Formats: sequence, C-alpha cells, structure tokens
Amino acid sequence: MTPADLRQALPLFEDFVTRFAPLFGDDSRTDRARAYLRGLLLDNDDNKTAEAIALKAYGDPSQVRMMQVFLSQSPWPDDPLRQELGRWVAAELGHDDGVLIFDESSFPKCGTQSVGVARQYCGALGKIANCQVAVYLAYASAAGHTLLDTRVYLPEAWTTDPARPRAAGVPEGVVFRTKPELAFELLLAWRERLRHRWVTFDEVYGRDPGFVSGLEELEERYVGEVPKDTRVWLRRPAVQGPGPSGRGAPRRKPRVAADEPLPQTVEAIAVALPASAWQRLAFRNGTKGVQYAHFARRRVVAERNDLPGPELWLVIERSCQQQPEVKYYLSNALPDCPLATLVRIGHTRWPIEDCFLRGKEELGLADYEVTGWRGWHHHQTLVLLAMWFLLLQARRLGEKNHGRSDRAGHASAAAGGAGGGRGGRPGRARHRPVGVAPGTQPGGAEEPRPDAGQGSEKAVA
Repeated sequence: MTPADLRQALPLFEDFVTRFAPLFGDDSRTDRARAYLRGLLLDNDDNKTAEAIALKAYGDPSQVRMMQVFLSQSPWPDDPLRQELGRWVAAELGHDDGVLIFDESSFPKCGTQSVGVARQYCGALGKIANCQVAVYLAYASAAGHTLLDTRVYLPEAWTTDPARPRAAGVPEGVVFRTKPELAFELLLAWRERLRHRWVTFDEVYGRDPGFVSGLEELEERYVGEVPKDTRVWLRRPAVQGPGPSGRGAPRRKPRVAADEPLPQTVEAIAVALPASAWQRLAFRNGTKGVQYAHFARRRVVAERNDLPGPELWLVIERSCQQQPEVKYYLSNALPDCPLATLVRIGHTRWPIEDCFLRGKEELGLADYEVTGWRGWHHHQTLVLLAMWFLLLQARRLGEKNHGRSDRAGHASAAAGGAGGGRGGRPGRARHRPVGVAPGTQPGGAEEPRPDAGQGSEKAVA
C-alpha cells in the first residue's frame, strides 16, 4: 500500500487495530503493534525489518530498540490474536464448501542461532541450504483466502541438544515433530472452528501414512498429491488372518494372501492406462488464461502397513507439454464424486502459494531479523493480521466499485494466476489485492469443465 492508500483506509485500519488491541495487554504494546502493522502494509524500497519499520513509522532512531524489544522480547501472547483472527475469517469467508490447505514455506538464513535453522531443503532457493522452514494453514472459499496459523519446524538436531533450543527461547515440552505432524496439529486446532468440506496438500504430506490415516479417522474429505512410488491395488486383495501357516511358524499378524497380486505404484498404473481413459480439462482461468491438462482416474485400494486400506480415487494429471509433467493425487471422496470436483480441489493449493508470494513480496513475511522463538512467532502473527487487513480492504473496495456484498468476494484485480502445484507464478504486482479472485468457485479455482470435442465426465473409468 502507498501512504495515500493507507490514509484512505485509516478509519478501517483503526477499527481493525481496536479489535485486537485488548489482546496485546497494554496501550504501549498496542501502539507498537499499530506502528508495526503500518510498516508491514506500506510499500518499502528496502525491507520490512523491525529497524526499517521503526524508522519509517517514527522517524526517530531512538525508537528502533524499543520496536525490536516489542517484537523479540515483549510477552504478549500469539494464540489469542490468531484465534480472534480465525473467528473473523470464519465470519467473513466461512463457507460449507471451504478448503483447508497445508503447505510449508522456507526462509534462507545465515548462521546457526535462528530458531529451527539448519541445512535442509529450501523451497525458496530450490536446493539444500541453510534456512528455516514453517508449516502453514490457509483457508480458502469462494469469498477469498488467507493464512491462518503456522508452526515453525524444528529439525531433529534441534531437539536432541537441550542447550540449543533453550538459547533460542523454545518453550519447555516442545519436541521434534515432522512437518506432517505439525500440519495435523494445525488441523486439530482449527477443524471445528472453520466450516469446510475439503482438505488439500502436496506430496510432503501425502507420502506420510500417519497424516493421511489421521484425516480418514476424522472423516475429513481430502484430495492430496502423492509421490509416484505410492503403492495401491486395483482391487482389494484377500487377507489371511493370524493362524496356522501350513508350514513353519504360525502367522502372528494378518497378511495379504500369497496368491494375490502385489500392489502397483501409481506411476505404473498411469503408464498402463489406455488413451481413452484421459480427458483434457481446464483446471484454472487466471492471469495466464485458461490452463489445461489431461486427467484420468481409477478406483484403487490404498496400501497401509503392507495391508489393504480404504478404497480411494487415484487421479492422474498429465500436462499438455511435449515432455509432460505427471502428478498423482489420492482422494477419499465418494465414488460418485465428479472428476471435475477432484481436479478443482487438487488445484486449490494455489491460494496458499498466492499468500506466500504476496506475504514475502508485499508484507515482509521473510524480512525479519529476529532469531528467537518468541520473536519469530510475533512477526508471523503480525504478518497474518496484515494479510487479513489487506483482504478486508480489497473486499471493501470490491463492494464500493462493483456494488456487490462482501460475501461475493469480488475485487478489482485477480489473484488467480498464482501458480498451482509447482507451476509458474505471475510477475510482481505490488498493489493487487491479496486473497480475492473474480469469478471463482470455492477455493478460488474456476470449476474445471471437459474440453469441447473430448469425452464426457461419465467416460472416465
């Protein structure tokens, strides 16, 4: 936002800060939070560190240290602020067809002191590098999308050396959690607070049987990407229970009968599909225009601990390039669920990628210089609030300019081309509203439809 934009939105901004003010604990913290939020929202040619924000907000170098203390040491709680944010999001964006989206984002860092920093895969750089990684939850519906909560990932080396987490201010009792375990904690914290029909995620989570089984136990409907070596059966195999084996020691646990076929990888199933199994569908209409891919699906039986698990949909996506990229999704959607719906939900990861892109380019998501647990969470919380304010402002402008109610979710510019899966992202757009795309279905992606001249949905196996 430019200073003129913020001046125009000042009444809304003051009301926004007032709603959260009691949760900071005292007026001085609220004043610092107001200044920090303004600094995150305003365009800045340099960066949005606490120092840069303090200089821009106060114009006084003596205020820099106080802003740094507010961010890294002040004991205001993060959870009540995020819970209040969640209540507001639920009231404004909540929809029965909403989608919970899980993904991680990385932050390249120098040194070894920043909480959770380690040499690990850094998506921001596309390689192994020294960085921090955090798991995020976003909510998307027809009315818009925004980040809601996050968990910093602590690599196992951080939890086996007690002195290291203690120096970074990590609370007692925090233990090693995998990224899927962190995502599941977020799910448990939010699933009852937000109306939704679907959960979606990439293969980092889809490859983890504990995460996927947990969703199934909670009766959460999901469409999630899985790696190509995921194994399934095309039909449910017979299982032999414990008992005499006919030779040798008796069986102590169930196993698949010896004469049953072995499970196949989803890649092998895709290779064996006939040409008639594929349909060309539109999966997004964004800044790059209508994007198409070929899709096929089969009912399969998941492999869980070497035994047959639930019956699922396997959805295979093949890009239209000369050297096509292939992706694989599993879903516990009902057998009569249309392929178009599975495709749409599978491509509803773009809202969280849009949030990451805009958070880093416009709101300083990665610009922090704090090293400790408290400072990292404080900065993240304030960025979540700033992102929500921008979405509220975009919705307000949409109502003013187009005469539509807030719940219509229309704005003057689209965020629809922010990439899907590992696809491309649009160029930098500083003033484009966050979290709203015109003419979208719940979750933000336009409803896929069979291409003219191709087979109908009913032709899919």
